[in-house]
Amino acid sequence: MSIVKRRWFKALIILGVLAAGVFGGGILYFRWKFPYGPSHCCDKCLMFALDQYAEDHGGNYPAGEASPEASLSLLYPRYEPTGEILRGKTVPLEVVQPILERGGRLGPDTCGWHYVEGLRLDDDPRLALCWDKARLGHNGQRTADGGTAVLFVKLGYEYIPGSKWNEFLAEQEKLLAEHNEKKLARPNP
Repeated sequence: MSIVKRRWFKALIILGVLAAGVFGGGILYFRWKFPYGPSHCCDKCLMFALDQYAEDHGGNYPAGEASPEASLSLLYPRYEPTGEILRGKTVPLEVVQPILERGGRLGPDTCGWHYVEGLRLDDDPRLALCWDKARLGHNGQRTADGGTAVLFVKLGYEYIPGSKWNEFLAEQEKLLAEHNEKKLARPNP
């Protein structure tokens, strides 16, 4: 083999190894950035579905099922016809769709949303209604700061940064306790 051919051969091997490294690194980065794959289980679409449900049900958001996730399933099929949004960003549609189609309800392991059951449209708008359990970004990606979007009563929407997450949870615990005390103090009609 001539010197020129050997140099070309070495150059091709080096380029092949570099290309494989870049490709492999890209795949690893993508898998890290999107731990459950890319997803557009749009929290804003969920927010509008929840609001419409409440409007149609005397101001009550979905409630009364075996778990908050099961109550969220009440949006199917009228307010969320495919199950795509109800699955959240962590559960495959192939898992959720058959459950909903046979009239079943989602549970903690088949729904990626943390849903706060028992709220109404006329409750304190500082009360959080729903957020992504895995705290992912809008398209299913890890966020730079570990935060996520939160849906609030009355179509409220806010991004809570990871640095403020514990503070947010503590405030929600306090607000929910106050809400439940007021609810217990109300006379039954």
